[in-house]
Amino acid sequence: MPTTEYPRVDPGVASRLPAGPILMRLRGLLVSTGIAAFVYSALANSSRMECTGGGGSDRSPAASMCAGLTAHPSWLVYAAFAVILFVAIGRVARRATTLPEALRTLDRAAILIIAVALVSVVIGTVWVFLIPLDPVRGSGTTILPFPFVWAELTFTPAP
Repeated sequence: MPTTEYPRVDPGVASRLPAGPILMRLRGLLVSTGIAAFVYSALANSSRMECTGGGGSDRSPAASMCAGLTAHPSWLVYAAFAVILFVAIGRVARRATTLPEALRTLDRAAILIIAVALVSVVIGTVWVFLIPLDPVRGSGTTILPFPFVWAELTFTPAP
């Protein structure tokens, strides 16, 4: 009975599968996406408050108002993480012809996800602290950093 000898395949790093290096890099991409989401969730929270007046003899509402701006993580950033992740996996599955090309695609996706997280935190935080809060006027146009953080503007009476 003749024996069939299968061609020897390089098992890759820590795997016996031919796609071992791709799976290991994909695991790294998933871990870096999770870390980027955690860092974004932790750092995208900011708030500030400005008050005018403060009681005294003048009890007019305009003289004793506080304006508060609170920023929270935006769901659009998490959606961007998911889109980048799934597009990278799809490109590796459909278009990558060599192992280095597949690994490069996954590496670029990880870099892009980390960059989106860091840029969103920086832009959102800077934008929150640059928005003028003037509770006395109570009017004007305020552009909130919607795609980067979810902001909430509140007006309350001063204590």
